[in-house]
Amino acid sequence: MRSLLILGVVILFIAAPAMAQEAPKAEVFGGYQYLRLNPGGSNCQGGGGSIAGNLNDWFGVVGDFGACKVTGLPSGVSAHAINYLFGPKVAYRSYGSLTPFAQVLFGGQHFGGSGGGTANSFAMTLGGGADYKFTEHVAIRLIQVEYMYTHFAGTRQNNARIEAGVVYRWGGR
Repeated sequence: MRSLLILGVVILFIAAPAMAQEAPKAEVFGGYQYLRLNPGGSNCQGGGGSIAGNLNDWFGVVGDFGACKVTGLPSGVSAHAINYLFGPKVAYRSYGSLTPFAQVLFGGQHFGGSGGGTANSFAMTLGGGADYKFTEHVAIRLIQVEYMYTHFAGTRQNNARIEAGVVYRWGGR
């Protein structure tokens, strides 16, 4: 019985790539971005976008960009954050409409505030999400959740980033 179970698992692993969806050559995402800044506990809300090129059915490279405005600051004070990140993306394209993915991105973050003060920092994200395919070319990014590390002025920041929006895909592999 045990060897039959092992044989079934091996067959599933061999057959799964044959049933996989055809990966698009490229994907463009645009949507809402929420960033929780820690320490400090501030919220930053705005927009995010990315472009991904898929090298095969499961592996691609991503360029990710976002901008947000810090909310909840005292009257007359404003601040914003801009991030730019690049790195690999791994996706599981099953035979269904849901495509989960994971990615690790590296780049930078620019932070600016009222009064002209600005700072730049190394930034890194680790996380993933899921896209729901509606048509051959349009999908909805249901959620993308990431841990975002930055290091401003000698202070390490452990931030959370959440995004959701629309994905446009083109070209089959």
